[in-house]
Amino acid sequence: MQKTLRKFKSGESVGRSSKRILNTLKLDEMYDKFMTFKKTEALAPRTIREYYILFDYLKGFLGDDPISENVTLEDFRVYIPYI
Repeated sequence: MQKTLRKFKSGESVGRSSKRILNTLKLDEMYDKFMTFKKTEALAPRTIREYYILFDYLKGFLGDDPISENVTLEDFRVYIPYI
């Protein structure tokens, strides 16, 4: 039986350069990646529509399309009651 080759050891995280790339993505770019993944999960069309509606609310709350590193946990804590 052939042993499976793994890119990372169990519990090993993505390298710093990948994290740096994620931190410089705009919120829209990150959301596009998220929705691409969500669409592969065979969710109901209504669920997908709701994701888009809620993201529009979030963008309206945050203003311009911020870079992900500028969005904080506090932004989300204030946003939750907003919706």
